Amino acid sequence: MQSPRLFCLCAIFLLIFSSFSSFANEAFRLPQHTHLSKQAVHLNIDPQKQVFSGVTTLHLSFAKPTDVISYHSKALNIKDVYLQYHGKRYPLTVQAPNQYEIVSHKAPLKLKDSATLHIQFSGNLSSHHEGLFRGREQAYLLTQFQSMEARGVFPSLDEPNKKSIFKFSVSTPIEYDVLHNTRVHSITEQHATKLTQFKATPRLNTDILSLAIGQFNATPLDTGHLKSKVYVPKRIPITLPTYFNQIVNASISHIETYLDAPFPFKKLDFIVGNYGSVAAMENLGLVSINYNQIPDLDATDKAHCQFKKLIAHEVAHSWFGNDITMAWYDDYWLNESFTEFIAAKVIQNLYPNQDLCTYTPQSRAFKDDNSKAMPLVFDVKSRKDTLAYGQLHYTKGRALLEMLEQAMGEKAFQSLMRRYVDLYHGQNVSTEQFIKLFEDPNLQSVISSFTRQTGYPLVTLSRHNNQIFIEQKDLFNRPEQLWTIPVSLKLWDGSKISTHKLMLSQHKQNVALNKDVKAVFLDAGGVGYFRFVNQSDFEDIPIHKLSRQEKASFNDNLQALAITGHVDFMKYTQALVAELNSLQLGNTRADEIVSTLIDAYLEHVQLNSVSPYTSYLQKHIKLNIQWQQALEKPYGNSLMKLYGVYMQDPNAVNAAKRVYQSGEHIGHAHFDAIVMTLAKNATNEEYKSLIQDFSAIPTTEKEAFLSGLGYVDSAFKAALYYDLLLSDETQGMVIDYRFQFPIFNPALRVSSIQLINARKNEIFNRISSESLQWFPYNFLLACSGEQNKAVHQLFESWQSISGLKSKLSIVSDGIEQCTLNSERIGKSILAASPHSKQ
Repeated sequence: MQSPRLFCLCAIFLLIFSSFSSFANEAFRLPQHTHLSKQAVHLNIDPQKQVFSGVTTLHLSFAKPTDVISYHSKALNIKDVYLQYHGKRYPLTVQAPNQYEIVSHKAPLKLKDSATLHIQFSGNLSSHHEGLFRGREQAYLLTQFQSMEARGVFPSLDEPNKKSIFKFSVSTPIEYDVLHNTRVHSITEQHATKLTQFKATPRLNTDILSLAIGQFNATPLDTGHLKSKVYVPKRIPITLPTYFNQIVNASISHIETYLDAPFPFKKLDFIVGNYGSVAAMENLGLVSINYNQIPDLDATDKAHCQFKKLIAHEVAHSWFGNDITMAWYDDYWLNESFTEFIAAKVIQNLYPNQDLCTYTPQSRAFKDDNSKAMPLVFDVKSRKDTLAYGQLHYTKGRALLEMLEQAMGEKAFQSLMRRYVDLYHGQNVSTEQFIKLFEDPNLQSVISSFTRQTGYPLVTLSRHNNQIFIEQKDLFNRPEQLWTIPVSLKLWDGSKISTHKLMLSQHKQNVALNKDVKAVFLDAGGVGYFRFVNQSDFEDIPIHKLSRQEKASFNDNLQALAITGHVDFMKYTQALVAELNSLQLGNTRADEIVSTLIDAYLEHVQLNSVSPYTSYLQKHIKLNIQWQQALEKPYGNSLMKLYGVYMQDPNAVNAAKRVYQSGEHIGHAHFDAIVMTLAKNATNEEYKSLIQDFSAIPTTEKEAFLSGLGYVDSAFKAALYYDLLLSDETQGMVIDYRFQFPIFNPALRVSSIQLINARKNEIFNRISSESLQWFPYNFLLACSGEQNKAVHQLFESWQSISGLKSKLSIVSDGIEQCTLNSERIGKSILAASPHSKQ
């Protein structure tokens, strides 16, 4: 699965890895001696009604005698339960689930071999994008069962290691079609009702079961024997990119070859719909794709690259996640990191000149990985714990795999991956089992240190007394942290390039390099999950001698050093601006620099520095922008954000107004940037008008419009925006993370806190308690002692919310770190300002 939230959700736990077997008797787990061989599920569903009903039969087997029958049920009304054992029927008393949504029945006798459990139940459609929910367009229903949400639709053994064969049948009004993981076995129509029966699934875990109920358009794909189709609800106007068929086929072919393993299943269809904050989900045979992930035809190369990688990622889940499944939810990274690793290879092989989005995945992970983040392997007991899954499970894990590949060599690592797939085909696997595949203790230590610890090291190369040293230290100054780090140095002797590999497992080690080395780059291949500094007397390798991946790593690392004070921030900015002025609009590197300048406004330039920083950019950026033409190009989006939202350039603002007033904004490729610019620069009356326009905006544009409206410049507008978020107009939309958009503006952080506090009751009524614990993350960009104090005061009355205190601690830690950096950055900006006193 992938999620497009702006900030990943992080937890505070830093725990020693626990193996799968250690959970065997924990209260949050089902009895490990009970297995589900197969389950029949029948559902009665009318998309126009809130309540659905069903019956299910669970075929259970027992590894040892037991007198307890347990299963999961969440918010279901269990009406009747009985046990069929050795030809006799035993009614069971309906029981309420425990805090982990486990229902346990005392059996009337010891059960030894097998039994069947029959349950009649009913439930309600979810008001969130989980379980069984209604699409915002009202015409269709979808499901999202990861993680621990299948139990909200039917009782089952809802754990990843309880794989089973499922056979579904669904009764609906006759006008609706039903889609499922498997193909239709039969359809029976009687009067106004349709019964759709499906073929049995392969053995799978409940997370990847799926249903879609509605009226759909189907587009066939040319995928050979799979005969794949893409289904889209008829009310959603979606145009798939022309390369969609190609990327699906290429993904299957490339992964089959790389792993030497055929596609594991018989079906691979896709369903497009409104999945809230989920980008896509790897449901076996019916992959879900959020319609907001499909790029316009004229979107940037990066946007198309990201979508191609998303599809390759979901196809790769057929092997990693669907066939080989994590043993428990603490091993979630095994599902997601492996698929990211493989998807990057697919894109790099198929589109070698359009693969920029596959470089340096660790750069995204670094932003979320700090002293109080969660490790890749962490304790999971309930659904609220799984909300902590974030970018680290995709990007940090993939970076770890790429470091292992570099250390072992591509062929050796490919052989190990093939062994992994062959050994665990159809099974569940833990991190511990993956580690044991490596014979080298150093490589085992690499995995352990990067999955069990948070944060990342700073690697430094230095020379003392004619000796060369390489050392590591925790970037967050925790003296006890120590990683085992595969480092590959790229060396230049003036005529040729060579590499020197080493394993850094101590705080400081000697490095033996040839005397003819003149220049060095500390991250050959650009795969290192660390920051790096060259403090030796070696020169940096000339930039033209670096690969595209290495250039991306170099630029990302340089930005990090500027933020943390290892490089002067404005000297770094001046170099960026000079480089930008030398490039043509639309150049990939130019787009990257513009995005970096936008990030600076978001994360690093605080209130007292905004004006001089903006003045510097206005004076020194020499781009000749013709806005009518620019807004027809892919690069127009980031340019509009930089000039219209942050620099508030009148020409950009007028260009946005022209597009909006002409009515051409609907379906415009840069709709989000246009709305952001208008919201930031509107008068109060103009902003009121924008708010009123929200109800008339087509459904497919509402998500972008709602987010764009949050980029405001006054408390008055922020109040109107928060009122919109909490209104009936946004029912069915995810609003919790959108409270952060006004807070992006440093001038509005304290006033936004006051506005949120005044709406506490409305927020509590609208957002679930599980999601409320993450609400402090809306203040991740707060950056001063005053703001930190105000944030803590806001949440003093929220402390009864389980999990919130730890999230608040993480945010507070980030604010303190930002405050330290911002003082240094602010001084650098003021020193470069022509109005500063020097």
